[in-house]
Amino acid sequence: MAVQEFVNSMVSFFNLCAVYYVIQLLKCIQVSILVFGLVCFLRKTLLKNKVFLKGAVWALFLPALFVGKMKFFYENRIGAMLFSWWAEHCKIHIWINWLYLCGVSVYALWLYHKKRKLKKLLGGMEKKTVEGTLIYVTKMPVTPSTIGAFRPKIVMPKAMLKKYSQKEIQLILLHEKAHIQLGHLLFYLLWDILRALLWLNPLLTIGTKFFREDLEEICDIVTIQRSGGKAYEYGRLLLNSIKVLQAEGEGFNMFAAFAGDIGYQYIRQRMERIAQYRPYRPIVAASSFFAAILFVVAAVVWIKGGSYGRYNENSAIFTYGFHGGKVTFFDDNVTLRQMISYDRDYVYVDREAFEKYLYENHASGDIFIVFGGFYKLPGIGGNGYSCCYSPGSKERVVKVPYEASISDWRLKVLKML
Repeated sequence: MAVQEFVNSMVSFFNLCAVYYVIQLLKCIQVSILVFGLVCFLRKTLLKNKVFLKGAVWALFLPALFVGKMKFFYENRIGAMLFSWWAEHCKIHIWINWLYLCGVSVYALWLYHKKRKLKKLLGGMEKKTVEGTLIYVTKMPVTPSTIGAFRPKIVMPKAMLKKYSQKEIQLILLHEKAHIQLGHLLFYLLWDILRALLWLNPLLTIGTKFFREDLEEICDIVTIQRSGGKAYEYGRLLLNSIKVLQAEGEGFNMFAAFAGDIGYQYIRQRMERIAQYRPYRPIVAASSFFAAILFVVAAVVWIKGGSYGRYNENSAIFTYGFHGGKVTFFDDNVTLRQMISYDRDYVYVDREAFEKYLYENHASGDIFIVFGGFYKLPGIGGNGYSCCYSPGSKERVVKVPYEASISDWRLKVLKML
């Protein structure tokens, strides 16, 4: 019996954790849909020709991961109506939460499998030092790419190394190094994490193409300026890559990056952007980057300031009667706070006022007072303390002892989550 009770308590604990996190993630999904609309609007209108700002605007998705505990969703009528209508279903139907978490796991494993597959392919490639840079040489007719967020590796097709001049190879390496130096590989990783956690929002998967497109545009103009060359030469190299790789394989798709994701639907769009290249001031690019960082940090701080804490002290007090296996009455009237107070050792009850209150509410059976403790989110998780009140005392203020320590390790863990 003790084993069964332990198993049941563990199941309840994990179910509570699932509900706690999924309810937050579902709110993040709803907000991410709004953010996606804003990002698409900005990149097509106000920021259409602002290359660095257009790339930086994708950072708006990062604060969306922190909105799940905002008080707006619980204490504001509009917020509760628009964003929390499904929360009760999650609390009642636990399987919904586990189904969502299974979706997160499957999506994450699929993304991991793709990365793992690339890593295995790298293991069979020839390593070569070109222009002082270690690269991985592949026989496959694919576009040059950089793989790995923390240990980036540059991959180039053998056909390009044979047919390209030293200057052209330098330009290709400069482009791939720009991806590394600008942190694009880390941004791709963060985007994949976002997609996995909020997999129920299909717009994030659709937006991957536009996200990579904007970062690629940044990399193009940075490469052109750092090379000291002209946009015409850079565009010619891109077009020549099509010719070289098409000669190596009939099935080559110029728009397929080495990682297997679609880069662009039309090479024409990229060529048009390259043709529109104008020199930029590095200070402007750096300012856009740091402005994005400051905005994200400020947004997260603001969101945290308007959110519930990791756990929240519960000031609610309610009382109920229990007799014959049934609850005889229940009430959480705010007037209870005028009759009852407590510290770490005792509950203090105004005997006359409380017993009059019980009489007026036709209370019967054993009288229990529940108070204090903590909660994770309103109506979700936490604990409270309780004591049994015995009528008949002659004291004006009745002192009822109770145990305030949290000995259950699950509650301690729940506080830290």
